[in-house]
Amino acid sequence: MPKIPHCDRCLNNAHSNYLVCAMHPEGARGDSCPDFADDGQELWCPDGYKFVDDQLVKLPVRYETNHEPKLTRSQQLQIFMRHPVFTGLCPQYCYEYPSDRLNWNCPICGWEG
Repeated sequence: MPKIPHCDRCLNNAHSNYLVCAMHPEGARGDSCPDFADDGQELWCPDGYKFVDDQLVKLPVRYETNHEPKLTRSQQLQIFMRHPVFTGLCPQYCYEYPSDRLNWNCPICGWEG
């Protein structure tokens, strides 16, 4: 008789290629085993998954929704009013950046943004 799914978690499992378990060397008869003894260890599963009725099930993704802003409104406004992404000018020497600029480092004063 072949192994049943619960054999791998049973204390009586022989962990052998030739025997199924110590109680039933040829395997249990039917779909369940009357001598099943759970070893108490939970099956390993990757993060975001869990076992439900011996089936690996993916858990729904949950995102944190309570985001606190890292900057105050006045700090955000100051960045908005001074940063070259919004103004096109270096905040120290008023160097005018080209419109297709991806790098906001000033070639004159070395300001990095």
